[in-house]
Formats: sequence, C-alpha cells, structure tokens
Amino acid sequence: MMKKHINNPYDYAFGILYTEFPKELHELLNIPGKFKRKSNVKVRLKNGKVLEMDSSYVVDSDFDELYEPAVVNLEHQSTPVDEEKIKIIGNYNIQQIADERLPPFNVIATHIDKEKSLQKYKRTPTNTTELYFIDLGEKNIQQRLNTVSNIVRTNEKHLTIKDALNLGIIVLFAPRDNARNITRKVLDLYMQIKHMPKKLEFTLYSVISAMINAYFDDEKEYDELINMINYETEDEIIDKFETEIRTQNKMKEVEQFANDAIEENKQLKAKIKELEKKLESK
Repeated sequence: MMKKHINNPYDYAFGILYTEFPKELHELLNIPGKFKRKSNVKVRLKNGKVLEMDSSYVVDSDFDELYEPAVVNLEHQSTPVDEEKIKIIGNYNIQQIADERLPPFNVIATHIDKEKSLQKYKRTPTNTTELYFIDLGEKNIQQRLNTVSNIVRTNEKHLTIKDALNLGIIVLFAPRDNARNITRKVLDLYMQIKHMPKKLEFTLYSVISAMINAYFDDEKEYDELINMINYETEDEIIDKFETEIRTQNKMKEVEQFANDAIEENKQLKAKIKELEKKLESK
C-alpha cells in the first residue's frame, strides 16, 4: 500500500477551488445570493482552540431565495453531518456574525443524500442551526461530466473557466463506488484541454492529484495516473503543488501541536483544582 502524502485530500481539494475561484465555485454550485467577497475562515473557540471553516464569504441578495445580504459558511462534506459537526457549524456562525454583522447562511455541498444527515440542531429555545444542502449526487455529477465531455468532443478545447472548473467538482464529488472510473475520465479530459491560464491549470492539477491520492491505494495505479497528469502539466505547476502540500502538512502539524497543548493545559488545571479541593478537605 502506498503512503498517503496529502492530509485530508477532500478538504484540500475543496479548499483549492474556494481559494482560487470562490465566485465561480459559488455560481457553479448554484448557491443562492450573489458573491461579493471572501470573509475570515479562522474560528477561535472559548477554550482557545483554533478551527478553520472550509470557506466563508459574503453574498448580496438575489431576490429569489435570498432577500438580504448574508455571510455564507460553505462546508464540503464527504460524510453525513452528525451532531458534533452541526455544533461546530453553530460555533462558526458565532464567529461569522461577530466578523460581518450579517446573518449566517449554512450551505453543505455533498454527494450524500441529505436525509442521512442531521439537518437542524436547536442550541437554545431561540437559536437553531439549520443547514441548506446542495445535491451533488450521482445524477448531478453525471450531467456535469456529460456536459464537459460534449464540449471537448466537439473540439471546443478552449473551455470557459466554469466549464473547466466543473472537472474539479466532478472528481471531488464523484460517487465513491465509481470514483476511480470517473477520475480516469476527468484526467483524460484534462489532458485534452489546451492553453489554460496558469491559475486554472494549477487548480485543476491540484484537485485531480489530490483525488488520485484519495481514491487509488494501489501504488502501480497511483504512479500510472500521476505520471500521466505530470506529463501534461508544466514543471512550474507541479513544483508549486508539491511545495504547497509540504507547507500545509507542516501547518497542520503545528496547529495540532497547539491544540494538544491547550487540551493538556486544560487537563492540568482540572487536576490542580482537584488537588486543591483535597487539600482543603484535609
């Protein structure tokens, strides 16, 4: 078995799409509202721990589903939303309201049937965290794949940015029982696209490489696909990707160390209080 070198490839791939093309991602996912600007994604909890939202941005009303500006918390979910996750989303909302003075809008992008997720959580009698689900199930992904395939097949190799970005969405949200087959199709289409802007090429290369890392455990298969995508990608893009992966993995280690230290400090304080009570009783 091959050693994985990307820390949570699903979150990494989604993060690249959001970081590089937030407006286009918002529009491609058909989320209500009109994208305005990015917002803060860092969240500091009461216990001192720091968490990070998948994405956070401000939208204006579209007068269709959204009738006033809001701050969107767009989360990518590769597993059903459970009670722990929806509580965390509620904590994110507190940070967003403090940062933007706007109502929060919680959006979940997932390939999983929303009925398997917890959709609402009552925190207090007057405060409820509710989720808005974007259906990226098998039917939706197949439609996107067919659209991009048809464009490439008719020799329209100069795809729009949105058309090309659909490849990232397709491979990230691919049905897990068919993910390897879809990844190969996406890679084939990527290799046929010519004259991409550098930022777009970096984004698609990063997302597809991350998903190859996520879906292919067999080292021979993995090497085959990585060699294929590397052959069609400039060395500058590959080097940037590898540098970013090393940096992100290191940052994750540092954040984990800091959070572990906070937890140890919390436990130490609890032990000190317990000892003080015992001393007082004596």
